Amino acid sequence: MKIKAATSSDVSVSVETPVLEAKTNAYVVDQTLKSKISTDNTIMDSQAQSYVDTDTVNPGDDLEFNYLMLFDNGDAISNMRATIKLPDNVTFATGTLGQVVYLSSDGTKSTSVDISSDDINTDSNSLTLPVDDIGTGKDYASARIVLSAKAGSAGKTVAASHVDYEADNYDDAADTPKFTIKDSANSIVAATNNSSVQAFEGENFNLIGTMDYKNNDGVVFKNENMYIYYTIDGVAQLPVQDTASSDKNFSLIMRPLALGSHTITVQVVQPNYNDTGETIVSNILTYDVNVTANSLIITKDKSFAGDGYTVNDNDPVDIKGTYEHANGDPAHGTKNSLSITAQITSKADTDDPNVQDEYNVDAPGIAGTKYDDDGTFSFQVVPVVYKMGNHGFLIDQSLSYEDYIKKYGYVGLEVGKNIVTVKLTDAKGHESDETQFVINVPDVQPELSLDTTDIYSNNPNTGLGADYDIPMNVSYVGKKYQFSMSTIFTMNTLNDVSMRNAVYTSDELQTEESVISGIMMVNSLTKKSLYGFSADDPVIADKPYPASYYYRDAYGRKSNTVDYTITFRSKYISIKTDDSYKFKNFKNFELTGGNNKRDGDWGVAVESFKSSWTLTAKATPFYQYPDGKDPIKLNSQMVFVNPDDSNSSTESMENNPVVVDKYTGSSASDKVITTDVASKWADDSGILLTRPGGLASYVGTYTSTITWEAADSV
Repeated sequence: MKIKAATSSDVSVSVETPVLEAKTNAYVVDQTLKSKISTDNTIMDSQAQSYVDTDTVNPGDDLEFNYLMLFDNGDAISNMRATIKLPDNVTFATGTLGQVVYLSSDGTKSTSVDISSDDINTDSNSLTLPVDDIGTGKDYASARIVLSAKAGSAGKTVAASHVDYEADNYDDAADTPKFTIKDSANSIVAATNNSSVQAFEGENFNLIGTMDYKNNDGVVFKNENMYIYYTIDGVAQLPVQDTASSDKNFSLIMRPLALGSHTITVQVVQPNYNDTGETIVSNILTYDVNVTANSLIITKDKSFAGDGYTVNDNDPVDIKGTYEHANGDPAHGTKNSLSITAQITSKADTDDPNVQDEYNVDAPGIAGTKYDDDGTFSFQVVPVVYKMGNHGFLIDQSLSYEDYIKKYGYVGLEVGKNIVTVKLTDAKGHESDETQFVINVPDVQPELSLDTTDIYSNNPNTGLGADYDIPMNVSYVGKKYQFSMSTIFTMNTLNDVSMRNAVYTSDELQTEESVISGIMMVNSLTKKSLYGFSADDPVIADKPYPASYYYRDAYGRKSNTVDYTITFRSKYISIKTDDSYKFKNFKNFELTGGNNKRDGDWGVAVESFKSSWTLTAKATPFYQYPDGKDPIKLNSQMVFVNPDDSNSSTESMENNPVVVDKYTGSSASDKVITTDVASKWADDSGILLTRPGGLASYVGTYTSTITWEAADSV
């Protein structure tokens, strides 16, 4: 007996086409008009598919010539090259002409290879470039050649652009449709009054704007005819329409975005304008969108608008503003619950900015206290050496600028651009972003001058030098910058010793000031010389000592240095007179009748130290100087009537020195003696003017010059 077993099995074999099968399409995209020119809208990138169809473009429009190959079946291509005939009447980009974009099979990944304009064959106006494998050989589902160009002038026709694909296992060709270039019949004007949008994490937000035709040619603007294209951070989105808003207005409801800053562009497009088949577009609006968690939003005071606050004086600068919550909630109103931190970056406009330490800002009063959470804040930042002046510690008011900086460093506002970074935190932990307040400090030049550079003082018996005064004039070049005397400090150098000098303090602002700066020679406590003089090396009387003087302000800006000499005199005489004097008027017919009296108070005094003296005065004749005529001499002269002589002896002063006073003093006294010479004169004594005799003089004003001389009579 034979036993048999039987069964059946299926056998299969896969037969693949040995050549590549792919679909191709060549089309043009007008990125300005958001339009496409194509004969096949199925083989196309998704962005172009969302655009409207057209057969015309405008002069200067941004164009993209696309040559797309979409894998269908077969083996991968091998050694493929694409040759493109470039059309006339468009200008292709130079440098980077375009890209070959390869899209993965699942559509999630793209790879781009740049195309250089150097690859164009100018003789044939064609471009030949390799195309990488697509199909089963690699994970590329498509290859799209994209060339950037600009449309030429109106009235031109752009012929079809032909592409030939050649490979070991593939041949194909495609053509872009021809199209014309013409001027747009109209355009759309889009606008917004708020391009900076604040949004919050997890919340929708709106982009608001208006739109209308640029030219009024009778066509009614309707939202239903408009398509709104937009990009988010450079990524194109599908177009939308807004028929809910009234015509000529739009409000785009945007989905929540991630935390951070985003840029959204919006452009309005109308296809088939006025049934002409033409597409018109608007300008592009750019919205800057900042997405944050609920926080405190600082509004800086208007004085910090634009390029920031520019100081015009040496006083502290007020950092001030308001704040509210990002979602619109007001401040909580809790007392002593708002924390403020600040950080100053000075020299911010240089290659070596001074980033200073962050610090907690104390509320005025007790150190360590916080501000009230009332929706406002204000605190002061000070110039770098502001506390060297009248507003700092007394111990620092004797330091030089260099010693102060060595002790404290460059802390505070400096010349140039300063950025004060402020952060607020309320009682519930809501924080503000770090907000920058810009403070610009001009590099103005402090200016110093002295009324005289020959300065004198008395030489005391100790030989350490007597205190003296410097008549200084303080300002800034241009005399527009303000300052107060409490914000400057001076340095005096004498006998190779530099000392900080005290100047009277005032907080009043001015653009220039003239003051007397007293120089102290001896420490009032130790009784020692401040400038290195001693019993072994005393001040030499009547010797001019070279010295110099300058000042700095609260920003450390240094004035010019003025050289002067200080002479400690063993004795001296100084005449103090007025710049001008007057006699009372008289008439031509008053030819007789005594001397003419002085008009007003005449200031004549002699200041002396350890000196006896004799004061003389002589005068020139009086003359009148009529315009264009010879001088006219007055028939009169000055005389001196001795107030100490009972006979009122009279001497002519005309070209004759007359003794008007004498003083005999003690050479042992260290006091300066001031003798008021003119106070001794009565109305009918002292210097008087004789009345003219004989022929009358011509009317007018006559002038003379008095020369005073005080001689040491010891």
